[in-house]
Amino acid sequence: MEKKKDVFYDYSRGLNAPYWIQEIKTKKGTRIWYFATPMQVSFFVVFALVFVVMILGLSPILTPLARMTHSIFLLLYVYVPYKLAKFYTEYEPHGKKMHVFLVDYVCYLWDFRINPKAIYHNERVETYDDEDLVFEKTDL
Repeated sequence: MEKKKDVFYDYSRGLNAPYWIQEIKTKKGTRIWYFATPMQVSFFVVFALVFVVMILGLSPILTPLARMTHSIFLLLYVYVPYKLAKFYTEYEPHGKKMHVFLVDYVCYLWDFRINPKAIYHNERVETYDDEDLVFEKTDL
């Protein structure tokens, strides 16, 4: 008699899969836009965020550039968000999603680079200056 092996399914792969868009349709089904290859929803979110940040934050810098050149700043408003959104969706540093990697990196910077306290028995403790400590020679 053969024993049946318990089969366990790993749903994490399916749950972590990104949402994809290939067509944009109206409620009646009329096609508005069609992408040759499916695009991730996170691409559009990052594109919109970078675009808004560029309009709100970089407009004082790009306005003189617009006066010197006629249309290069318009290309920058499309090219930079597109490249950053593509980089965000396609690149996975250390096998992690980009937003998880960025959060981990900021936590690392805060815990180990910026925080001057030493770690002793899993707690942060103040360190002593060299002037506070006195080493004297002793005979044993």
